[in-house]
Amino acid sequence: MPGSLYGKRILTTRPTHQSANWCAQLQAAGAQVDNIPMLAIKPLREASALQAIKSRILSFDQVQEAIFVSQNAVHHGVDWLEDYWPQLPQGPHYYAIGSATAKALQARGIPCEQNRGHMTSEDLLTLPSLQQVTGHRILIFCGVGGRSLIGNTLRARGARVTYCALYRRTLPPCAPDALAKYPAIPDAISVHSGESLANLAHCIVQSARGQLRHAALVCPSARVAKQARALGFKHPHSAQNASDKAMLAALRSALD
Repeated sequence: MPGSLYGKRILTTRPTHQSANWCAQLQAAGAQVDNIPMLAIKPLREASALQAIKSRILSFDQVQEAIFVSQNAVHHGVDWLEDYWPQLPQGPHYYAIGSATAKALQARGIPCEQNRGHMTSEDLLTLPSLQQVTGHRILIFCGVGGRSLIGNTLRARGARVTYCALYRRTLPPCAPDALAKYPAIPDAISVHSGESLANLAHCIVQSARGQLRHAALVCPSARVAKQARALGFKHPHSAQNASDKAMLAALRSALD
């Protein structure tokens, strides 16, 4: 069967709390699945970080556009909003990066603008509602660091952009050892972000598992696939986006 995953062994790298659905889809397609998380999400706890978050949340009624970059941003950001705004202000217009993020917002009762449910940062910036934003206050719910494309572009359009950093992405301490003890050479590896990829490359070096760079590597975008080639992966493949549907299609194609 073209693109069949039966008999294939797949190594996934998603954070533990986000891996269940992806692994289940792979198993339903007939694959043998292993998961070694290459990313952990830690909410910010430092007093200065908490004060910065509180300040942004308290002034949320002055925001015209609120952008959530991930499911984690929704989880932590909406928790903060609900603590201080039992009824959300009417003013902000909500946006989500990616279909999973949009679904997470909608599950919390917040409608958002999206582009056919599969919106990347670049797609977001093409939306008509974000072209004329001079003087607008825009709040971006996100983790520490990450890409600055959205904020820089919207500032160039005249917006007043503020980031609300809610969590930190880290390498799980056990990841290098888990990879060193991993007994197999998988047919394919999936990564869902550039940070997961960078952590995987680091762990491959730390665990002396260089042969893993020869497995098919499914990435969520051409940008991450390019990053993979620069890190020495021999067979990177790019999906249209990071959704499970797109990643599964890319995986089938890679193993066809």
